[in-house]
Amino acid sequence: MVDAKQLPMARGLGKTDRIDAWWKSPIAMATYLAVMIAYSTWRGFMEADFWFFAEFGRSAGQQTMYIESNASHVLSPLFSPIILPGEGKLGGLIPEFLYWMSPAMFILIIPAGFRGTCYYYRKAYYRSFFASPAACAVSTPYDKYNGETRLLVFQNIHRYFMYLAVAYMFILLWDVWLATQFHSGSESGFIISVGTLVLTLNVVLLGGYTLGCHSFRHMIGGIRNKFRGNGGAVAEACWKACTGLNKHHNKWALYSLFWVMFADFYIYMCTTGVWTDVVLLGGI
Repeated sequence: MVDAKQLPMARGLGKTDRIDAWWKSPIAMATYLAVMIAYSTWRGFMEADFWFFAEFGRSAGQQTMYIESNASHVLSPLFSPIILPGEGKLGGLIPEFLYWMSPAMFILIIPAGFRGTCYYYRKAYYRSFFASPAACAVSTPYDKYNGETRLLVFQNIHRYFMYLAVAYMFILLWDVWLATQFHSGSESGFIISVGTLVLTLNVVLLGGYTLGCHSFRHMIGGIRNKFRGNGGAVAEACWKACTGLNKHHNKWALYSLFWVMFADFYIYMCTTGVWTDVVLLGGI
């Protein structure tokens, strides 16, 4: 028989009786998230007009936020909707002392807030960055677990970021539509470029992540005790669809994050002339 082990286990960072390579997963996740955060931060500041960032992007005379070639328009999801401080519509509402800000800084709070308070991401970065715990049956460096209280109580606003994230999906869908249109003088028509496909896949992956969200699943049908009457059949069908996405929520979360960054990187490379946004169908 297996000898019983008395709890609690010995405390201390990484203390465990496990003999497998339990540390590989949290290290890999920490590396992945760190790269994604570093890249998005760098890109967000690239179009800002302060310190040495003024030497890059729009302030240096060449914006890197959207592709304007073959009379088409492909906008990076990191800068959508594009808000240029002091210029036109929403940009005209920005006070002058904020003109130094990058367009990305005005809208990244929504996807960052949604992912940062997401149940899956909370597990991922609690384990990877805070070792709380780093893995199952591995001790934490803390004496007591207090849950998401005090400072971390803000995690409860996830459902509100979910509402904004769902609305944000329509903005990204509009960007895909714009990426299928070309305008040259009095001519206009349909176009599909590699950039169009990149933005389309971005919406698909983000849709799978957003619509599989635990809070969205609860809102769409999980709040009901029974699916009878008052649109119950529709609610049940929506709930089952969300459940199907939710079963692979971790994959949607990681793949969609990577593709958002890749979509921006693709547009960045095209605007700097390293790559070309090849037209596959239509255009001029």
